[in-house]
Amino acid sequence: MRQIHYYPQLDSTSRVAKDLLQQGAAAGTVVLAAQQSAGRGQYDRTFASPPGGLYFSLILYPEIQAQEAAMVTLAAGLGCRDALGAQCGLSPQIKWPNDLYCAGRKIAGILTEYCLPAMGRREAAVVIGAGLNVNSSSGDFPEELRPLLGTVRDLTGAAIHDMGTLLEACAACIERRVAQLLWDRSSFLAEWQKADYLLGRRIRHLLKEQVLATGIGRGINYSGRYLLEQDDGSTGAVLAGQLRALEG
Repeated sequence: MRQIHYYPQLDSTSRVAKDLLQQGAAAGTVVLAAQQSAGRGQYDRTFASPPGGLYFSLILYPEIQAQEAAMVTLAAGLGCRDALGAQCGLSPQIKWPNDLYCAGRKIAGILTEYCLPAMGRREAAVVIGAGLNVNSSSGDFPEELRPLLGTVRDLTGAAIHDMGTLLEACAACIERRVAQLLWDRSSFLAEWQKADYLLGRRIRHLLKEQVLATGIGRGINYSGRYLLEQDDGSTGAVLAGQLRALEG
């Protein structure tokens, strides 16, 4: 049975998950919070976590190297998409590398951290932090974020009453997609591409708000880098930074 550590409020589920790693937490362990006061997104941005969301961190021990941790983020996004489809009837798109979008609005974000082996263990771990906007509404978020964010309740017109089932679906689907990534990457990549939010769109590659390139999104390569067909005709493989759609 999966170990779930529940808290009414935390600063960050991933911080607690990393503490549990040092205590020998088993693969599949989940830290769950009803609210977070210091949820973290990409590049140490604050992740808004009002009541009504599903905020959790999942501990796994996949046999990967540190440079492969970014691929686990892609697997987690696909796993959360699977769960939202099965439990909520939604078909989100994935905005590389870590966000889920429905109707042009962000409904979920993921942050994966690679952790060196804890005392007494051989395996390195990954802590997959996920935040899904479920029973909240856009008005629950800071005013500047409201035009950008969506929630399951707003999209479907119905609240999710069994958050435990949605949590288990997300965790199980993430585990399945991480396994697929390791043993059948070609199929994994093909399925990820079908959900690519940026594919075929004009996008801008930024690093700390500095524009590095502009072009057309062409999907991910075998190592999970995003392919950008630049305006000069060359194709670059983006490893870091932010990709932002220029329309829609």
